[in-house]
Amino acid sequence: MNNHQALAGVRILDLSGTIASAVAAMLLGDYGAEIIHIKPPTWTASADLPGLAVWHRNKLCSSLDWDTEASVDEVRQLLRGADICVTSDEATVARLGLDAGALPRLVHLHMPSCVPLDAGGFDVDNLLAATSGVALRQGSFEGGAIDLVTPYISYEQGLWAATAAVAALVEREKSGFGQQVVVDGFHGSIVANIATLVMDPDAPSINTAVGPGGPNPPYSSYRCADAKWVFLGAPTPKFQQAALAVLGIPELWNDPRINGVFTNLHSPENRGWVRKAFEDAFAAQPSKYWLEQLEAVDVPVGLVGESKDWLDDPQIRAVGQRQVLTDPGHGEVVMGGLLVDLFGTPAKASSPRRFVALDELPSWSEQAVPTKQKSPPSGRGPLDGIRVLNLGAMLAGPYAGMLMAELGADVVKVEPRGGDVFRMVGSHYNRGMRSLEVDLRNSIGHASFLRLVGVSDVVIDNYRLGVLGRLAIDYDSLTAVKPDMISVSVTGFGETGPSAYRPAFDPMIQATSGMQKAQGGDSDPVFIGVAVNDVSSGCAAAFAACLALFHRARTGMGQRTGTSLAAASVFMQSGELVQYPHCPAPRVGGRDFAGPSKIDRFYPAADGYVRVLANSIDQFVDAGLLQSSAVSDEAAVGEISKALQKLSRQDAISLLEAHGITAVPARNISELPADPLVRDGYLTTVRGNTGGDFYVPQRLARFARTERSDTLLTAGAGEHSSELLETAGLSASEIEGAIASGAIHQGEPLAGIGGVSYR
Repeated sequence: MNNHQALAGVRILDLSGTIASAVAAMLLGDYGAEIIHIKPPTWTASADLPGLAVWHRNKLCSSLDWDTEASVDEVRQLLRGADICVTSDEATVARLGLDAGALPRLVHLHMPSCVPLDAGGFDVDNLLAATSGVALRQGSFEGGAIDLVTPYISYEQGLWAATAAVAALVEREKSGFGQQVVVDGFHGSIVANIATLVMDPDAPSINTAVGPGGPNPPYSSYRCADAKWVFLGAPTPKFQQAALAVLGIPELWNDPRINGVFTNLHSPENRGWVRKAFEDAFAAQPSKYWLEQLEAVDVPVGLVGESKDWLDDPQIRAVGQRQVLTDPGHGEVVMGGLLVDLFGTPAKASSPRRFVALDELPSWSEQAVPTKQKSPPSGRGPLDGIRVLNLGAMLAGPYAGMLMAELGADVVKVEPRGGDVFRMVGSHYNRGMRSLEVDLRNSIGHASFLRLVGVSDVVIDNYRLGVLGRLAIDYDSLTAVKPDMISVSVTGFGETGPSAYRPAFDPMIQATSGMQKAQGGDSDPVFIGVAVNDVSSGCAAAFAACLALFHRARTGMGQRTGTSLAAASVFMQSGELVQYPHCPAPRVGGRDFAGPSKIDRFYPAADGYVRVLANSIDQFVDAGLLQSSAVSDEAAVGEISKALQKLSRQDAISLLEAHGITAVPARNISELPADPLVRDGYLTTVRGNTGGDFYVPQRLARFARTERSDTLLTAGAGEHSSELLETAGLSASEIEGAIASGAIHQGEPLAGIGGVSYR
């Protein structure tokens, strides 16, 4: 197999200036693209952010005087040779005329942030979290707006943007033409929070005053007798019953209030007394005891750790998630590794960023003019014509399939008999896929599945190690049927190392990687409402598939790829895990964390909260919200809070902005459809299981030429079994026989999307 990198020969001109856009370009450079970064006229990512040593790896970095026409002409010359141009502000787009369509092969990846661009670094993320509903969706003691200490939205925006850009390259291999791709900050927030943005307009707002451990007691962190915390990851009946037995409270399962229904364990009327039972049980023994006992019965569990230790964890080292580069600005820098593994086109070792003068940049030959006639917009997405078989269950695997469907692929959710146990709770992660319900342990079911493999392009799974082999659907089995097959596996911890065979869930990795401790600070660990590692590993799986599809389009060769929740936890803390001499400490939260300082935080208003970002405390004095700046931080916060609580959010924002203070409302999720820009630009309605319409996210990226035009719906389990097997060449009698044998089930359409808020 050819070992050159997946994006070898792809040239990227990065003219962007946000964390998200820097991350997107970094990801493309990690897999072989040649990247030149030129600092744009609007630069929002603070120059001293430690993460820049990571986000600019593999890049040639330069700057220029954007007011000098000769310098701008040099950028235009580079553009003529670029495959992808990354921008994050309208000034750069306008200065270069990038919206004019003069470069027909260029993929223009535009990543505006959707919040005031004079904010820098993390603050863009915090403002976006406020306006998109994330801040008020986070569990806490008091139920107010919470400031997340890590820019998860920016990281997810960057990952999804890189995925969309590679999908556009895949399409360009077929059509010959590039296009503009827009992935803005609100798209990033949607992709990171896809489940919470499924809204029943008739349902009451969710109570987030459930404590920092979240709303689901079997899926939470607990303090042990030695004062250490462990996370219990038991969201399904199998794990819950095993955990209850180990904890010595098995009777809880059959309590009349629970009655053997696993969702009753976290229903609002039960979660208080259920959590108390778990707290009392864990408090009786030290953490080591519980880790040993729960691991012995295969229940996901982990010790709540600190971020500073994560890159030195033996498992993280074993899967190559720790690397050291010699950076020109900081010397030896310890940073995370690569997010996905491509086993057919393995990535080369990363190189540190290099700073060069404009006249030292390489010259790129101009892109050839496409010889094909530009095709009309398909309305079916850039991956139209690609079929994906998605074996994923629970969250990360199904979500990878949904994202591939959003990009235009024909995605088949391959479910066991009875359906994915999580399909209704997580019905929002299963949109856009047809469903095949099949017993892979049955010889007829197995043979039927392999027939479908023969007419497919990608197979995704998130099984534990060893399961694919036991089911005889491992990569060798797939390629025996389809030699150019691409496979993507999502595991908990990777394929090697001491924890490789352990089960894992997102919040368990949140806990062990230090995310929960970082958010909680000196208070309790915080269960982060964003499914950080699940959504990013699902998106990483789609990214891996697109990389492999692009390589196959150029070479004809498929390959095996993979990622893990552990790798995702490194990526989603890429700027926080970085270490070098005199490196500033990462941001740390605390009890119901409202923000890092008195001028950069949430404040209460009469009808909610506003997120403010000022340049100095004197601006609050000028606004009449503070009598004097010569007071303690605590006193200043109290005085400003008292003054703002007399005003509505809108009046508070008007007053603050009049004095140069950036301010945005903290919105509840339920408020978003009332905003025409959100409702018409990012949402649509689908049938809900309560009889009315639900609002759901629609169009997670904008493609100028190949954007999907339909609505992604959720299929019933096995709804499309017969029609899918027919496309694989099975005769009517073969399909009828498979159904009669019990190997295949032909199901019915889903009555409507719904789900239970489990986190």
